[in-house]
Amino acid sequence: MTALSNAISSKLPLLILLTAMATYFSPVYIKTATWIPGLLLGIVIFFTGISMNVSAIKDIRTKKRELLLTALLKWTITVIISIGLAYLFFSSNPEIMAGIILSGTVPSATAATLYTFLAGGNTSLVIASSLIDIAFSPIVTPLSMLGISETQVSISFFSLLRSFMMIVVIPLGAGIIIQRLYPKSVNYSKNITKLGSSLSLLLIIHTLVGNGKEAISLELGIIPLIALASFIQIVFPMIAAYFIAKKLSVNEADARAILFQVGLCNTALASILAFEFIGELAAIAPIINMIINLSVGAQIANYFAKKVIGETEKLETITQLEQLSENG
Repeated sequence: MTALSNAISSKLPLLILLTAMATYFSPVYIKTATWIPGLLLGIVIFFTGISMNVSAIKDIRTKKRELLLTALLKWTITVIISIGLAYLFFSSNPEIMAGIILSGTVPSATAATLYTFLAGGNTSLVIASSLIDIAFSPIVTPLSMLGISETQVSISFFSLLRSFMMIVVIPLGAGIIIQRLYPKSVNYSKNITKLGSSLSLLLIIHTLVGNGKEAISLELGIIPLIALASFIQIVFPMIAAYFIAKKLSVNEADARAILFQVGLCNTALASILAFEFIGELAAIAPIINMIINLSVGAQIANYFAKKVIGETEKLETITQLEQLSENG
């Protein structure tokens, strides 16, 4: 199972793209109820909770400044860029606008932790910041959409909060509780989480693209522009967050963590919320964003993995990785 999960997860960006294209051009696809994609993501997040290195968060007590900076950058730069791109490129299409905004106002992606680890960054900072994201997102997302025409796009705070509770908070909390009650479950859940997450994402993409075929075909000409906007939406916050962190004398390991935490959003969740509350067309932008953010994230992680961190910071990172290893 380890070899299979590694093979699928390493090729995930390509597999997502191929799944989306195959579903769009195929006359046959799996048609499901609208709540199925949310259930699939909830299962993924449940296993993430089981395998999450919660004990590593204890080490973040000395990183309050970095934690505050990460949250500030995430909920200013990423949100402002997302809203700006939505209005700049898609002001005549409220559903696409909503999809772009959703892509930048959901919590960070689970891939942010993986890429931070591969890049030699501080994974504890990402995990702690992700929990903060869950509190901010249900508030920021509806506020970010206030300017969009309510006749075509309407998303309430309470509806969004309910979805967050059902898809993110409850599954994550349940996973963490099981981990605390049965510590050995961490060892057994790693491969299941990795393989299950990849297969669930592919099934979510298949379902959303299949149900949105007609809407996508009507807006096919705008796909390249959505791809461009998504690329800017991901890369600009990453670069800005990293250089701001370095200018503020944040150490290299923390700066790398901030880069991934700020730039990579959980666009699988954004796709599901767009599909549930807005319509098939709104899910296009998050799906494209997901393909790009996984690809860009992998490239940047590989780039940083080759760059040596200074001796002091290197020792901090080694200690951090040893703690991760000891805790499962």
